[in-house]
Amino acid sequence: MAGSFGFESDKYEVSTAIGELELLPAIRKAPPDWLVIANGFSCREQIAQGTDRHALHLAEVLEMALTDGPSGPDGSYPERHLVREQEQAVQRNMRHTGLAVAGLATAAALAWSIASNSRK
Repeated sequence: MAGSFGFESDKYEVSTAIGELELLPAIRKAPPDWLVIANGFSCREQIAQGTDRHALHLAEVLEMALTDGPSGPDGSYPERHLVREQEQAVQRNMRHTGLAVAGLATAAALAWSIASNSRK
């Protein structure tokens, strides 16, 4: 994607075509027990959007090594458990944010109502 280049609607096709030259086909051919590592956000995003894999940042690979040991996680697609944990954390944070926004909106409406009634 070359940073924000591939996110721009008029350049999306070019970005996808470049990814299909070598990167995305190589990722699709990679054995399911291989780790796909890419430190750039846009590279990881293009891999996630164009294949059934999720590339990991080197720091995430190091975290997996510390957590799972030298043999890594069991089974195919070793990144899946980490991606699943991240998606659950995002969902949890979105729920908390929604509750906080609802609470603030309620408090603001209550304060406005009290202020309106005190002026009368």
